[in-house]
Amino acid sequence: MSRLTSSRVTSRGLVLTYLPLILLITALTAGSTVLLASMRPAEYVATAQVVVYPDPARTTVAGKVDMGTERELANSGVVAAGAAEILQTSPGEARRGLSVSVPVDANILNFAYTHRDRDTARERVAAFVDAYVTYRNKGHTTKQAEMITPAQVPLEPKKQQLPLLIGLGVVLGAMVGFAVALVWDRARGRLRDQADVIRHTGLAVMGSTPTRGRSLPMRPGQAPTTGDPSFGHLAAQLAALTERGRGASFVVTGASRDAGATTVAARLAVALAATGREVVLVGADLRHPDLQDLFGAPQAPGLTDVLAATADLEKAMQATGFRGLWLLPIGSAPEAGLAVDDLELLLRSLSGRAYVVLDTAMAAGAPETGLIASRADHVLLVIDARHGRRADAAAAVSTLRRVDADLIGCVLNSPLQRWMRWVGRRLSRPAPTAPAAEPEPTQAPAAAAPEEETGTTTGSPVTAGAAPDELPEPRLPEPEPEPEPEPAAEAAAAADEPEPAEAPSAGSPNGKTAAGGAASRREHAAT
Repeated sequence: MSRLTSSRVTSRGLVLTYLPLILLITALTAGSTVLLASMRPAEYVATAQVVVYPDPARTTVAGKVDMGTERELANSGVVAAGAAEILQTSPGEARRGLSVSVPVDANILNFAYTHRDRDTARERVAAFVDAYVTYRNKGHTTKQAEMITPAQVPLEPKKQQLPLLIGLGVVLGAMVGFAVALVWDRARGRLRDQADVIRHTGLAVMGSTPTRGRSLPMRPGQAPTTGDPSFGHLAAQLAALTERGRGASFVVTGASRDAGATTVAARLAVALAATGREVVLVGADLRHPDLQDLFGAPQAPGLTDVLAATADLEKAMQATGFRGLWLLPIGSAPEAGLAVDDLELLLRSLSGRAYVVLDTAMAAGAPETGLIASRADHVLLVIDARHGRRADAAAAVSTLRRVDADLIGCVLNSPLQRWMRWVGRRLSRPAPTAPAAEPEPTQAPAAAAPEEETGTTTGSPVTAGAAPDELPEPRLPEPEPEPEPEPAAEAAAAADEPEPAEAPSAGSPNGKTAAGGAASRREHAAT
């Protein structure tokens, strides 16, 4: 179980979760019932009444007639055969629309016959009454039965009882809808609410993030800060887990591929940086390395380059535009994998005074995620609140616990659907590939800086030849690297020495002043 507890657990239950489905099935069932009833042809109901007199030989109580027996006699095959003989048809055909009822505490039989034709209904009900009276009086000197109301048919056909039909359709539809919802819930196995997440994972729900579209790249005016209750509260909970003045490493992984762990990691890092602490956001997802796309940054140099000792840490970490937040992307060779032991040393060095947030692949589908999680301080699981499956969440928790990771809780995320994310990427793709963005590498000395500092170790947190177990204490890059004095110095050198100033044009921007000074010293020595 996680050490944190959910402040408020919401549970919608099966009915509220699938309420739209149940209402849809109920409406369809009620509508179908009314439609079928309205499609039936109009029918006429002919009626007639017969009184039954007491027979001392057949009554059980003096003066009382067993009307139940008389009703069954009226529906019997003997009476039907007599009516069929009158109607010149078969007994089964003659009895198809017949119904006989008995009023309460009365010696009366109500004959009713339903048929589409008005005259046919009257003719057949009269035939059944005649057949019953004839059979009942046969062999008796006194009347045992007599017709008291002749056959009659209303001028209008029988009206459909729409309120009753609608009520029956609603009840039947609700029962069918609930059964379908229950079967559907068991079949797809999706998580319904916070209570369902806690029940199947045993984790505390640390937060629930709203649905957001990804604005690429992220800018300070578009991302959440401490004023955002969703990520601000989550950042406060994570900060409470660390000692004052020290940092920690947090692995953010998803229970499924589309849980939105990358977006949650990025926004969480922004919220942590808004508290005034230094934060390093690390891209460690080898399978879908797209963290840098959220900030419009290049993929290399990055983490794999630093671990392979082909790039310095200070040069690999990139500014994001958010104060105190630095990005360490995946690097140029994500397919080469990660040296987990070297990564652990790097995390220990960085988390000495900064928060380190690692974006990794899904927990259950990527073995490297379990290794990274076992080396980090804490692990946060991101679960898709809309389409997350119980089996995926349980598998992710089981995987992380098997590697003894410190699983502190989970976040319920509401990512956009896959097709909406695809449309968003298509709409935002022209911005980073615009021709105006090409001059940016000439302004940043990141590519030329390693040539200038080759063979030196001063101020470099990870040197080219350093062993992984000899990592010095890393220094986070300064937000303002002081690029302004150099143009002034170059301008002065160009004014005093016009000819030597043209020589270092092939060198890096940082090496122009040094090259000009060397040429000036050679000229004075020659004179």
